[in-house]
This record gives sequence, structure tokens and C-alpha cells, in this order.
Amino acid sequence: MIFDVSTYLASGTNTSNIITSANVSGGNLLSSGQVSVAGNVTANNINTTQSVTGTVISASGNVTGGNVNTGGQVVATANVSGGNLTTAGQVSATGNITSAANVSGGNITTAGLISATASVLTGGVIVATGNVTGGNLITGGVVSASGNLSATGNVTGGNLTTGGLITATGNIDGANIRTQGTVSAAGNII
Repeated sequence: MIFDVSTYLASGTNTSNIITSANVSGGNLLSSGQVSVAGNVTANNINTTQSVTGTVISASGNVTGGNVNTGGQVVATANVSGGNLTTAGQVSATGNITSAANVSGGNITTAGLISATASVLTGGVIVATGNVTGGNLITGGVVSASGNLSATGNVTGGNLTTGGLITATGNIDGANIRTQGTVSAAGNII
């Protein structure tokens, strides 16, 4: 049965509900109030300048909007792609954080390792309370340590300056020994 809504509304008795177990077909559904549905709403597009509110909003295609505002979590099992990731809080990851560009920030804090196959460049200071392990330590400035500097290979430099002792269990080979103080030996000086 086809129900003519326009005849019903023109009759002046349009204060009651329209109830049907079949489909309601029309060009547009216009309401100055609410459209309430207990089941699913299926549509190619939902265009609104207001809020879309629900327990679960599911889309198999793209969701395009100006902002995603949530007091909860944004969860994705696939990649999250964007121009920038900006947060006043923390970025937490159980896996790797990979970047093809620079990672810039005030501090990089870790209880684990910082590993780089290329250079680590900084205009500031690299501070470590633990060990710093590397193939080579190259600097045009000063290497300063309050503890020991240990190397299993050669240490090559222009000058070795110390206010303390130079201690060696092996030989010290050099062209000349120059001192303004005393040369002291328990054995022979050859």
C-alpha cells in the first residue's frame, strides 16, 4: 500500500505519528526537531554542520572532518598519517618510532638505548649517566669526563693535557721526553 504523506499533511490532522512497517521513500527528509532511529542509518554521505552523536559510529570509507575531538582515545589498527603530530602530553609507543626526517625537541629521555647508523647532530650537549659506546669519538672541541675514559684501541690527539697522573702498564713510546719537573724511575732509563 502506498501512503500519500502530502494528502495526510494537507488534511490538517498532522499532529499524530506516521507509523509504517514498510519503507518511507522521498526526496528529502526535513525536520525542525530530531530524527531518532533505533536501528542502523545507511547512507552514502552524512552532511551536517552539527554534531553526530552515537555509541559507535562506523564507516567503511573515509571520514573527513575539520577536527576530531574526543575525551577518550583515538584507536587505529593501521597507520595514522598526517602532516604533524602535536601534543602537550606524551607520545608513547611499544614499538619503534621511525622518521625519515629530523626529530626535534627539548630533550630525548630514555631508560634504554639511543641507536643511530648515521650521525647524531646537536648544537647543545649530549648528557649520559651511563656508558656511551661508539666506534669513534671525533671532536674539534674538548672531551671532558669526571670519571674514566676507557679505550681498547688507540687514542690519537694533538696534545694530552692533565693536572693529574698518566698511568700506563705498558710502554710509553715517544721521540722525546720534555719536562720542567722531575723524571723519576724505579728501574733503568735507557
